[in-house]
Amino acid sequence: MKQIVVLNLCITFAFISIYMCTGCCSNSLGNIDVFSSYISSEPSNLDPARGVDVNEALIQSRIFDGLVRYNEKMELVPDLAESWEISKDGCEYVFNLRKNVTFHNGQKFTSADVVFSLDRILDPKTASPRTWVLEKIDGAAERMKGETEKTSGINALDDYRVSIKLKEPFAPFMSLLTTPACYIVPSESKELFKNSDFFEKPAGTGPFYVKDRVRDSYIHLAANDKYFLGKPNVGNIFVRIITENLKAELEFESDSIDLLQLYPSNYKRFKEMPKYANRIVDVPALNTWYIGFNNQAAPFNDVRVRKALNLLVDREKIIKAIYSGRAVPAIGSIPPGISGYNSKDTGIGFNPEEGKKLLALAGYNESNPLKIELYQKAQQSAFEITRFLQGEFKKYGVIVEIKPMEWSALKDAINKGEAKAFFMNWFGDYPDGENFLYPLFHSKNWGSGGNRARFKNDEIDSLLEEAVKITDEQLRSEAYDKINRKIVEQAPWIYLWHCSESYVTGPRVKNIDFYPMFFCDKGLTISLNISEEK
Repeated sequence: MKQIVVLNLCITFAFISIYMCTGCCSNSLGNIDVFSSYISSEPSNLDPARGVDVNEALIQSRIFDGLVRYNEKMELVPDLAESWEISKDGCEYVFNLRKNVTFHNGQKFTSADVVFSLDRILDPKTASPRTWVLEKIDGAAERMKGETEKTSGINALDDYRVSIKLKEPFAPFMSLLTTPACYIVPSESKELFKNSDFFEKPAGTGPFYVKDRVRDSYIHLAANDKYFLGKPNVGNIFVRIITENLKAELEFESDSIDLLQLYPSNYKRFKEMPKYANRIVDVPALNTWYIGFNNQAAPFNDVRVRKALNLLVDREKIIKAIYSGRAVPAIGSIPPGISGYNSKDTGIGFNPEEGKKLLALAGYNESNPLKIELYQKAQQSAFEITRFLQGEFKKYGVIVEIKPMEWSALKDAINKGEAKAFFMNWFGDYPDGENFLYPLFHSKNWGSGGNRARFKNDEIDSLLEEAVKITDEQLRSEAYDKINRKIVEQAPWIYLWHCSESYVTGPRVKNIDFYPMFFCDKGLTISLNISEEK
C-alpha cells in the first residue's frame, strides 16, 4: 500500500480514477475487449438475499441493481428508483421506479419485483442472514416469524411506485437499501429459485450478465447491451478464481490478468519497478481488521483474558513492520471519518505488564500458559499477519497455534461457534457508524449476521436500538461513540487496524475507478487500450 490517507467522510469521499498510458500486450483469452481480473475465493452464493462476503458482493454488484446506490463520491443517487419521497415523520418512503428496464432473461421490471425481492429477505423460508437490513420495516417481525404471508410495510402503489413503511424513524434506512442484500431479482422466476442452479447464473438488471461459469475456475461476465444507463465501456469481464497470492502475482506479470491487489509482502517490489510504479493506487476503504473471540466459550468468556490479549498487542509496531506505516491503529470497530469515530478515544493500548497481570488473575502463567487455536483463511497475506502476532504473543507466554482453512469452511466454523479465535475483517456496507456496531455486536446477529464473536450485552443491545432512532446526525454520532467505547471495555475482539486497499493495474488498462466500498463498483468505468492492439 502507498501512503495511507486517513478518511474524512464527513468532508468528502473522493474517488480515485486512474488514466493509464497506452500500452500493447496480449490478452490470455485472445479477445482484446476483455478485462481480466480475479478474486481470491469462489463466491459461495450469487443470491443477494443469502450472500455474506466480499467476493460474492463484488460479482453481485455487476449483475444486479438496487433501488438506490452510492456513486464514486459516496453520494446517494438513483438506481432502479429514479426518484423518491420521504414522509415528514420519516416513516414512509415512496419510490418512483424507472420504466423500460428489463432483466437479463427478458422479464420486464416493475414494482412487483421490488416487493417480492425485499419481502423475500424477511421470508423465513429464504433463511437470509441479512434480515437485519430490513427489520425496521413495519410488519418485518411478524414476517420473519412466519406469522404472515407478506410484509405489511412493503407495497406496490402501481406498476412503477413502491411504498415502504417503517415502524419508526430509522436514519440509516436509505443507506441500507444500497446493500447487496437489497438487490432486485426477477419475481417471475421465483419457482426457479427452488432449484439452486438459478443462482449459478442469475438474471438481474445490471450492466453485466453471467455468460459462463466454472466453479473454482472462472466467472465470465458479458456486457448488457440493454442496460438502462448505457452499455458498459468494456464488453467482457473475466473473473478468475485464484486462491494463492503468488500465483496471482505471476499471472499479472505475464499479462494474463489486468489487475492485482497488493499486500505488504509485494507492495515495495512493485513500487520499485518502473513499469508499475505509476500504476499503483491506494483506495481509502471502510474496514476494520480484528481477531475475534467466541465470547461464549472458555477461555474467551472471561473478559480478563480478552482484555489481556489486547494489551499484549503493539499495533504501531506491527503496522510499521508489516504495512510500513500504511494503516491506522484501531481504537474500536469504527474506522476514521465514519460517524461515531472519535480520535480522542484511546481504545485498549499496548501495556504488556498490565496484560500479564490480567492473565495471571485469570489463572494463566508459565506453568499453565494460555493456548489459543487461531483460525484464519489459508492465504499468504493472512499468514504474514498471524505469524507475526504468533511471535509477539510467544514473548508473553501465550501459545498460538495457527489453523488455516479454506474460506467457506472457515466461515462455517466461525458462524457455528466452533472457532474460538479467528483472524477476520469487516468491510462496511454503507458509510455510517451503525454498520460497524449493530450487525457486529447486537445479539440478534450471532454468526453469519455479522456478530461472529457471539457477543451479548443487554445494555449494548438497548443502546444500539435507541441510537438508530436519532435523526440528528451529530447526536447520533455521539451515541455511536458512546456505544463504541462501551463495547471496547468488554474487549470482544483484539482490535487491530484500518487500512487502505492497494492495487496495481496492467498496461492494457486505460481507466478504472476505485471506490471506498467494495460493492459500489459496477464495472462501468473500466476501459482498455485496445485501439493499438493487433
